[in-house]
Amino acid sequence: MAETVRIDKERARRAREAIERLGISQTALARALGVNPRIVNEVVRGRLVGVRGDTHKVAVALGIKDGVIPPKDASTEELIALLRRAAKGAE
Repeated sequence: MAETVRIDKERARRAREAIERLGISQTALARALGVNPRIVNEVVRGRLVGVRGDTHKVAVALGIKDGVIPPKDASTEELIALLRRAAKGAE
């Protein structure tokens, strides 16, 4: 299911500028994050908000949204601890 919520275009612009200042390509960023380059492009263009999965990972990494990127090898206990901390932060 495609994400229909849009991100703030100004934040997306700042993320694009940050990538340019670092002198890396969107493809290199995608490789570093382990995601498809198309996802990075769609997030920095403001077309995807980063609600979950890879789009979330990209949006958090770029500072477009607040959040945590759980490690791929996180144990069940570690994921539960992250969820509990996130739930407390939402209060």
